[in-house]
Amino acid sequence: MLSKLIKYDIRAGWRDFVGTYMAIILAVLILPVIFKYPGNEIADAIAGSIAIAIIIGTIVMVIINLFTIFNTNVFSKEGYLTMTLPVKSHQIVISKLLVSAMWIVLTGIVAIIGLIIFTVLMNGVQIAGFTEAIKYMMSILGGQSILAVILIIIALIASVVKEIAKLFLACSVAHLRQLSRFRIPVGILSYFAFSWLEVAILEFLSKIIGLFVNSDEIVRQINLINDTGDIQMYFGLFSGVMIFGILYALALITAYSMANVWILNHKLDLD
Repeated sequence: MLSKLIKYDIRAGWRDFVGTYMAIILAVLILPVIFKYPGNEIADAIAGSIAIAIIIGTIVMVIINLFTIFNTNVFSKEGYLTMTLPVKSHQIVISKLLVSAMWIVLTGIVAIIGLIIFTVLMNGVQIAGFTEAIKYMMSILGGQSILAVILIIIALIASVVKEIAKLFLACSVAHLRQLSRFRIPVGILSYFAFSWLEVAILEFLSKIIGLFVNSDEIVRQINLINDTGDIQMYFGLFSGVMIFGILYALALITAYSMANVWILNHKLDLD
């Protein structure tokens, strides 16, 4: 049944997301035609700023769309149909998170492709230039480059999905029956309250880690790096930080999702 929920969630929003992605590609194709004046740095700067603003705006719109879909599917009239399906609340939450992660990954891919197309069209940079740059970056880490890229990508995705899970929970808290009169401010305050709690947890964990690891010594050693070849010596530290970040994000995703499921099971208040 989870697979059917995922298919339903994809069908429910694919038109909006595909339309957004097409708008990004169209914008990066049109902007160079409008602003391409050889040697005019002002025009290049304006075009670049607009392109970046479009991509940032698109990412914000995607997050808003994910929130709107969750709110509509669970807490509006559609929620009556959703909650009467022969599925459990945790399957609904898992489906929403998995589909959200998929759209986030696709948004990142489209944004990167859009920036590459824009740069090539504006500056006449050959694709080979990007290839050489990527090869150089990977050569810095040697054979560990692929693992480094994988860890960074997973950490970024986990961090964004954590924010989505937190946003979903804030939405559920705002729909608690006792707080229905102050739904919007409660939702906003809940999101920031969870964010503050994350900071408090990180500070607590850093103090615990500090009892076993001399962080000042680590920082001193990192500052001693004089050559890119030395970076490989600290790949273990980098991997540890990335893995810790991933596990931390996964733990919070689990906690937020469990709290969300509890609200849906015990405190659900549909409009």
